[in-house]
Amino acid sequence: MTMTMPTALLAGTAMLCTTTAWAKDVKVAFIPCGQINDGSWSEAGYIGVKTAKDNLAKAGITMTIDSSESLSPSQAEVAARDYAKRGYQTVVLHCGTFADAAYNAGKDFPNTNFLIAVAPKSVKNVWTYTPAMQDISFIAGYLAAKMSKTGGVGVVASFNFSNITWQAEGFRLGARYGKPGIKTFSTYINSFDDAGKAKEAAQAEIDAGADVIYSATDQASRGIYAAAETNDALAIASYSDQSQLSPKTVLTSALANIPLLLDTMVEGSVNGSLTPDKPYAVGMAGGIGALAMNPALVKTIPADVLATVQTLTADIKTGKLKIPALSEPGKSEQYDLATLKAH
Repeated sequence: MTMTMPTALLAGTAMLCTTTAWAKDVKVAFIPCGQINDGSWSEAGYIGVKTAKDNLAKAGITMTIDSSESLSPSQAEVAARDYAKRGYQTVVLHCGTFADAAYNAGKDFPNTNFLIAVAPKSVKNVWTYTPAMQDISFIAGYLAAKMSKTGGVGVVASFNFSNITWQAEGFRLGARYGKPGIKTFSTYINSFDDAGKAKEAAQAEIDAGADVIYSATDQASRGIYAAAETNDALAIASYSDQSQLSPKTVLTSALANIPLLLDTMVEGSVNGSLTPDKPYAVGMAGGIGALAMNPALVKTIPADVLATVQTLTADIKTGKLKIPALSEPGKSEQYDLATLKAH
């Protein structure tokens, strides 16, 4: 990537100077949910921050990155405040449970920019960014329904809030779009990294009749893959391509393109080009969301299903098909499919 602010993410957005770009040397802190090598959400965010560093270097700005990993929300706030006290220009809280930490620290350190994932609002020196993954999870749900042999599919998700619930309900809605009478399940394990809980939840859904399980969590995904492999079921990963973690079970991965989103946000923060009070929620029309098929399993997908996946992708990108952001578990079960306005 060579552009500093990707056009797709900024469509319709005025380029307003919100903060003065700092000196040639800036420090950025990255505080994710888990570890920066988790192969999922946290690592994807870290890659984006490193990409921002590389791109800013081309503009003559030296950026130093430090990180604090696997913290609780209270610990994240302590870390964020500490980084601000030490003169960090931007603090990235890359976790949906860290919203209070960002807002609280932002009030007390107005000269530091705070970036927070999937929080409800942007205010003053705190900006929220959200990968609107209901788009790509809808397509994953359609694919899951078409691949299901039992007539049931499920989601194992981390927490019941905003972006994660959008994913779970988007998947369930897509499954209904693929097969209106299909059974869909969702379970929230209240953890990003507890593989044991995820395995138990996946097993319960499999026992209830699901044979394709979507993962809307991070390191805990490994438990889902283990349950799927034991039961000869399929899994769909999220955030990053995880087919290598379980090549016999991960049919596809619903990519969030988190690196692009984080690169955009960090560069905008450092350059002072983020729009005041604007929440950045980006879906497939803005380059966030794609399916990465498992090369070992893609041949098992019927050609007509793959063709429809491509059509759905195009229709969502152009706005012909609009996927709602459903924040209430189970809402997808009552949603009128006709209102999606597909051809």
